[in-house]
Amino acid sequence: MFESRRTVQVHANRDVLPPQVVDALSKAYDIGEWLDWQRTPQGSTNISFFVTASSGRYVLRCSTARKSLDAVRFEVQLIGYLRNRGYPTPTIIQTRQGEGYTEHNGTFYLMTAFIPGSAYDPENPSHLLAAGRGLGLYHQLVKEFPGTPYFRPSPVLSSLGPTGTWSPTRVSPLAGRFLGADEQKRLNSDFSYISRQFIDVQGALAKIYPGLNKLIIHGSFGRSALIFEGERLIGIVDYDRATHGICGMDLAYTVKAFCRIHDQHSEEYRVGLDYSRCRDLVTAYREVEPLAREEIQALPLIFREQRLVKILNKCNNLLTKNAIVPQEAKDIRKLATMAAREAVRLRWLEAHSEDLRAALLD
Repeated sequence: MFESRRTVQVHANRDVLPPQVVDALSKAYDIGEWLDWQRTPQGSTNISFFVTASSGRYVLRCSTARKSLDAVRFEVQLIGYLRNRGYPTPTIIQTRQGEGYTEHNGTFYLMTAFIPGSAYDPENPSHLLAAGRGLGLYHQLVKEFPGTPYFRPSPVLSSLGPTGTWSPTRVSPLAGRFLGADEQKRLNSDFSYISRQFIDVQGALAKIYPGLNKLIIHGSFGRSALIFEGERLIGIVDYDRATHGICGMDLAYTVKAFCRIHDQHSEEYRVGLDYSRCRDLVTAYREVEPLAREEIQALPLIFREQRLVKILNKCNNLLTKNAIVPQEAKDIRKLATMAAREAVRLRWLEAHSEDLRAALLD
């Protein structure tokens, strides 16, 4: 399955379900009277609402314009497959026509049963281990997925290398209209380092990519995806980014989500990883699913690739917006701050790659 595009009617207020949408959805889903609906606190890729109806509580996911019909169908099939294998996915609520999703004015909607429980507790070691086992079990099960995997264009190789340096090069002269001399000098220095990273990381990944394990990655296996009942992991949600990719992409996302250092009193806030937590998470993963040495050795490179993709996306977004509406000084400074922070993170990852590998390969 490959992505296709469609025309979507965008609502002005993303936190509100317009009456006409509620009316259409109440006709699509046989859940009784809609009593209340509130925007969920999590979610940026898609918009979700907690819905209370006369028959119970539900979660309604509203997809963005980037979500294709093929992607929605794949997601529904994947969730159903995992649930049938005993994985703690939410139950998909079918429409009156028996479909696992519905569409209204170009937006796809997917409704699931609400899973009551508590959020991930970073102070509870058993929650960290449950996360590792949960990802390991997911990877074990998706290897036998009977359907056609969904392929979202991967940025791992295609967006990096020499072509990745194009966007920062275009941003620099635009920034020069708003930044002072010292600010521009810092941004140019950061972009110079980042451009070298684009080329170095792409070259290194290209050499090892053919030998890395490919499967259906979850795509967002982080803290907000997990629901607990005491010590027990009872719910794993957020399958909207699932796609065929390399196993290391999931591992890197999850390690960062659960093991990143959050020292608000440090100048390097959210820079670095807690090696002990990394080791515990990966050990728990391996209790369920084997993990080749090559996959772990690739993680530092994949961490750097993820940072670079973020920078590339931010630069491209700024250039796209500026082509429509000229951007202001605050927008340029926001991007310059992002570039500075990401350069710090990239330098840390580059300097500590061997330490991270050693910690995980013990």
